[in-house]
Amino acid sequence: MSLDEKLLEKALRNPERVRFAEALTLTRQLGYEKVRQVARHRVFRRARGTGPVRLLSLQEGARGMAKAYQVERLVEQAAGGRGRPRG
Repeated sequence: MSLDEKLLEKALRNPERVRFAEALTLTRQLGYEKVRQVARHRVFRRARGTGPVRLLSLQEGARGMAKAYQVERLVEQAAGGRGRPRG
């Protein structure tokens, strides 16, 4: 699956405006696979062969939005753990 650059840019600029469904799409595009779900927490890990094993938790917030701090963590991990990319 190719990376949606516009969606990644949206996550970079306004993580609080990313819908939960968009965050799920972005996780798949960045090479994460769902490991388990406990209540409303969905836990993902990087698929094999895409770098070090990293866990990521996502949960749906109010009005169908993703939680901003979790989107920021996703973007940070996409950047290779070098911190949030500046733009």
